[in-house]
Amino acid sequence: MKKEQITIKTKETAIKIKNTSVNAVRIKDIVKKGVRVYDQDKIGIAGSIGGISEEELLNQAKQNLTAGIPYPYELAAQRKDHRNYQKENPSSEELLSKTEAILKMLREEYSDFDFSETIRTQHVTHQMSNSEGLDLEYQDAWTDLGFIFKTKKSVNLFDGFLSFTGRTFNIEEVFATSRKILNAYRNPLELPDADTLPIVTLHFRELHQFLCKSLNGENYANGSSIFSGKLQEKLFNEKIRLEQNRDPRYHADKFFDAEGSVLHEDRCQLIEKGQLIKVLSDKKTSALYRLPHTGSASGSYDDIPSLTGAPLRFATDSSDLKASLNGQLAALVMISAGGDFTSDGNFAAPVQASFLFDGTDILGRLPEFSVQSNIYQMLGKDYIGTFDNTQLTLGDFPSQFQVYRMKVKP
Repeated sequence: MKKEQITIKTKETAIKIKNTSVNAVRIKDIVKKGVRVYDQDKIGIAGSIGGISEEELLNQAKQNLTAGIPYPYELAAQRKDHRNYQKENPSSEELLSKTEAILKMLREEYSDFDFSETIRTQHVTHQMSNSEGLDLEYQDAWTDLGFIFKTKKSVNLFDGFLSFTGRTFNIEEVFATSRKILNAYRNPLELPDADTLPIVTLHFRELHQFLCKSLNGENYANGSSIFSGKLQEKLFNEKIRLEQNRDPRYHADKFFDAEGSVLHEDRCQLIEKGQLIKVLSDKKTSALYRLPHTGSASGSYDDIPSLTGAPLRFATDSSDLKASLNGQLAALVMISAGGDFTSDGNFAAPVQASFLFDGTDILGRLPEFSVQSNIYQMLGKDYIGTFDNTQLTLGDFPSQFQVYRMKVKP
């Protein structure tokens, strides 16, 4: 019988903000444990939160083998990799002091706004080991600011947001970026009179979700992906390079997947020069459909590993955003909720909050409008580029602007 253990330790201090003042301070210290056992190509799992002993979890996992869940795959083995990405881990007192300084600035300079939500610090240790010689550990600590804001005259639940995530928490950078956004929000402008506009996105959630679903190896193999049957075909603009990226330098997350797989240089290329070269797979999908294994298993500490999603990242392929706009002004999207892709790749979405942007400076706030495009157009002939974000400091994790031309409608 083979055995695997997962332990996740999370310490969190969260400061709740309401009406631009501290409303509450909450501290959590949570330990989650999972045990997996493997016998005769079957898997049994048990998990707990809190102080249950590993021996008791092991017994529960053994009992759960009777469910007969198949897992005829080799375990990750003979690898030791311990990494610590922590730079600072402020105490609750230090975090509260910095929070009060930020709120003081907002109250004094932006008294026409209300700010709410949370600043939190998290310290995480994620360990995974097994009887086959696997020994992985990821440690990290970061601070996350996520404020929603609304003008006091607004009838909306919120009008925009401020965010900052970093392993170091520089309040001067928070001040500078917040001022850029809030000053621009105070300056309402008209939407440029054009059928299409360059649309600048920072975190295009719907695109990443659509690509995760479409690049899912199981979906690809059973024909339900828009990309099914198109491996090795050129699908997009020559500049497009997309990878599964598990490098913690780019985001606060562990460098291994739910099966303990560690990628070479923490990444796996999926699209190169617009050509589809790989789809996502865990061990089951790789074995069942004879696809290259890409280390894409996901799942909680007490789940059976599965293929539900993976961290994707576009390679930066362009520089000088202002020059790339060729004199045209763009819309920098802040809030777009309610949009989605159809199964054939068509995309439509309302844009509730955005800014007029010249590639360097945020000029003012635009009215609401909607956008339309298609995955092949956005990442094809209408693709302008993926740029390093050097205009808005959102933390010390690298962020990017991705720009495409889309149809717009007021």
